[in-house]
Amino acid sequence: MNMHAHLPSRRDEGWRWSDLRAAVNDVGVPEVVPLGDGHIAERLMRGWAALDTSGDQPAIESVSISGTQVLTDTFDADGGFEWLAHELVLEPGADVTRIVRQIDSDAHEPGAGVWLTKVRLKAGARYRQFVLAEGAKLARIETHVLVEGEGAQVMLNGVYLANSGRHADLTSVIEHKAPSAVTRQLIKGVARKRGRGVFQGKIVVERAAQKTDARQHHQGLLLEDGAEIFAKPELMIYADDVQCAHGNTAGGLDEGALFYMRSRGIPEAEARALLIEAFLTETIPEGISEALRDELTGAIRNWLAGAPS
Repeated sequence: MNMHAHLPSRRDEGWRWSDLRAAVNDVGVPEVVPLGDGHIAERLMRGWAALDTSGDQPAIESVSISGTQVLTDTFDADGGFEWLAHELVLEPGADVTRIVRQIDSDAHEPGAGVWLTKVRLKAGARYRQFVLAEGAKLARIETHVLVEGEGAQVMLNGVYLANSGRHADLTSVIEHKAPSAVTRQLIKGVARKRGRGVFQGKIVVERAAQKTDARQHHQGLLLEDGAEIFAKPELMIYADDVQCAHGNTAGGLDEGALFYMRSRGIPEAEARALLIEAFLTETIPEGISEALRDELTGAIRNWLAGAPS
């Protein structure tokens, strides 16, 4: 029996805009893709329960982190298929910044990839994440955050850049299980003709998570006719003493701002690039090194200019 038949497709709610089955078939991945003692088809269909390390679930690499750390990850399907899942456990008071880059390195034969991360926060822990995704045949970066300790802080920001023939999916679930935590999420993205950007974000506030302050926003820019952006921000609130909000916009570039810049003598192409760059770089978190900030800004600038990143 073809294992691809068990992979998520658009019929599955969480994959409605990211047809993994079609993408995997297109890149010619072997029918069985093992990970430890399980298979990707089984794990993806089980969803995030597959990352539980208790019971009879297959083991997933789990890393415990204390103190202050900056983590960097780079993902690249490179013409084939890449699947990765791991868990980060932030001990009480830990302060972690994670920068993730998903690179589209193969201009002619883009691959597909699914990269899953589960993050558990203990009391007073802080987790900041920034994702820069360039897309692939299908590229999905999924983050699941469990706020287990009181007073934890979460910031999940990201940028997707969907070129022609590329698909970039940023999916996240943030579950508040403890009181007095703060979540901020800002996702921005751009898509060119025949490019597709996807944002799916869910914030869940359990009954025990009183005094939660959670805000989630997505903004997308359609750069050309034929571009696609799909977004689904979600709040599920079971507590009654909270401050929660979400927002979503998608459209074209501000013609008024563009006219202003052109009236100051800036060529149209340059003005567009400057406006888009400013729009996207707002998501880059404070507190990272200037070198890392310059690298991220440079990658965005190169993409806008059509150069390799």
